[in-house]
Amino acid sequence: MPAAPDAVMCCSAIAPDPLPRGEPLRYNRSPSGSPMRLRKSLRYLLLIAPLLVLAPAGRLAAGAEENAELMPRLGETTAEFEARIRGLTRPVNPNTPTSVTLVADAQGHFFVEPIVNGTRLLMMVDTGASVVVLSRDDARRIGINPPPSDFRATVSTANGPVLVAPVLLKEIVVGELAVRDVPAVVFPDNKLHFGLLGMSFLSKLSHFEVAGGRLVLKR
Repeated sequence: MPAAPDAVMCCSAIAPDPLPRGEPLRYNRSPSGSPMRLRKSLRYLLLIAPLLVLAPAGRLAAGAEENAELMPRLGETTAEFEARIRGLTRPVNPNTPTSVTLVADAQGHFFVEPIVNGTRLLMMVDTGASVVVLSRDDARRIGINPPPSDFRATVSTANGPVLVAPVLLKEIVVGELAVRDVPAVVFPDNKLHFGLLGMSFLSKLSHFEVAGGRLVLKR
């Protein structure tokens, strides 16, 4: 077999030299086309390229929305802006005249849904009540839960005297009318079906009147 040494020598002659250390690996396309490994690499890059572009864009869009909420809006006053970013009730200009008109029901009662300490309740306007009166359930809804020892004040009702718990409400809002620091009392369980919007609220308004089945409240 004299040809065997020649075959070994032929294969040795076409084998590539080892890559010198420190030399970069370069690829030169051969006339016969791209290798399979290169095509797979290009497909992989095409798949992940949109993700690399869209992910930062999504983060930037979310950040822009958050930053926009922290900027004053067109026509918004400084007090309104500060109240909005703090999650507080929008302040009302005390110099702007505002009124709310309530219509009596079939029994002649004036029911209203004021926002008390940030929570909407159902109450009846009662000019005969010296203070705002909350049922125990409504007090719990707005985060007020007096202990039994706080029920020490006595009020007169049609069913006799009742021990109630005095409290101070941060704010009562009826329409555009907002009144702060309103004295009130909490009735015990099962003693009151709905709250009463009494004189501790009404007396802080500039004017209120009843005429023709309508109650007008003015600041």
